[in-house]
Order: sequence, then structure tokens, then C-alpha cells
Amino acid sequence: MTEGIAQKERLIEWMGAELTEKGDGKAVGVLRVAPHVLHADDNPRVAGGVIMALMDFTIHHAVDSLLAPNELHATIEMKLNFVRPGQPGVLRAEANIVNKGSRFAIVEGVIIQEETGKLVAQTLTTETWVELPAGNS
Repeated sequence: MTEGIAQKERLIEWMGAELTEKGDGKAVGVLRVAPHVLHADDNPRVAGGVIMALMDFTIHHAVDSLLAPNELHATIEMKLNFVRPGQPGVLRAEANIVNKGSRFAIVEGVIIQEETGKLVAQTLTTETWVELPAGNS
């Protein structure tokens, strides 16, 4: 095994993202872009997978804010439009539940480059959840 691959931290911790707001079907996540999430030094763009992971992380917390402690949720479908490359600096992800039914939720989200206020990516995502059997929460 190659050294350094067996890291124990979660992806979001490796990326350096953090949750700054959560509640009432909304969440905000922030990523202070570090060199290890860029494609290359000569063309510093944030990797698309990092942008998608930041959005998924933020959506997770928006949905989680409306669930009971014994409910777990999962992404069913995520459509992410990449509008422009994320740049070194700060990316701000915002997620908002548009509709929460009895089995599915529709969530809108955006990622903004804080320094410019410009849109980097936008999503429309479908989430679902299940109730854990008693004793498994």
C-alpha cells in the first residue's frame, strides 16, 4: 500500500470544508480552497468532484435538519451544473429544501465564489429517507 493513502479522516475533512449554518431545511458549507483540491498549479481550478462533494455535504445537513433522530437519508439523484471553475479563495455552498413530502425532498443548491459573488455551480437534488428500526438510532 502506498504511504498516505490509508488516511482515517472523512472526505470533507480532507477537503477542508466546514458547516457554518444548519436549520429549518437550509444549510451553508464553506470551503477555503487549499492547493490539494486544485487540478494543477499552472491552471488552479477546483476539481469538479470537490465541488460536487461540497454541495452533497451541504445538502446532507439541510435535509438532516428536518429529520427525526431515528431517520437516515440518501441522495437519489443529483444534477449539478458547473457554471464556471472554482478558484483559489473561498467557495460558499448554500442548500435549501424546496419541498419535503412524505418520502422525498427536492433541494436546490448553489456554490458561490465569495471573492467575486459569481455562481460556480447549481444543483437540483432529490433526497429520500428511511426510519431505522427501534434500537438502531
